[in-house]
Amino acid sequence: MQRYSLTERGKLLIAMLIVFFLIIPSIIIVVITATRNSKPDESLPAEISTEHSTDSTVPSPGQDNQTGSPPPDSSLEGPISFDLEAGTLTFLFTPEHQTVLDSSTNEKIGELLESPKNTSNAKIAVEIPQLPDEETAKMTTVILNAFLAHDYSINDILFFIYEPQHTTNTYEITVSFQ
Repeated sequence: MQRYSLTERGKLLIAMLIVFFLIIPSIIIVVITATRNSKPDESLPAEISTEHSTDSTVPSPGQDNQTGSPPPDSSLEGPISFDLEAGTLTFLFTPEHQTVLDSSTNEKIGELLESPKNTSNAKIAVEIPQLPDEETAKMTTVILNAFLAHDYSINDILFFIYEPQHTTNTYEITVSFQ
């Protein structure tokens, strides 16, 4: 009877498989659970609703947020508040009708990244409403893609979930520095 022994390469392969199939999914589950159960930081504005696009693509300059049909109301395009010194931006998002951020909001994100609040150890806090998983995934993808388009590391972005005050199709998204 012949006995088998693991080589160093085999041991490394098994260790990598353990990390890939056990540890990484565990970390993802913990982060998702923690995010759903966490409340927004007290220093951030308490009320927020959101409306904007939920596509996985970021518009190039001049591209709008249309997905083939016009947004419900053109007054919903662009930021509803922006304060460069405070490092805050609030804009509307309609998951049903939008698949990307409108060009005006996208430009303001670029300006926001030049805020004095954007220090080397600053994190970006993004407050989004608690929505069904599919809509939340679309919304976070659109937001992350907007920051990626400005060469900002998505590792420095924290999402906070808030309970929407009323049923609506349009929500406020607030972005600030922590």
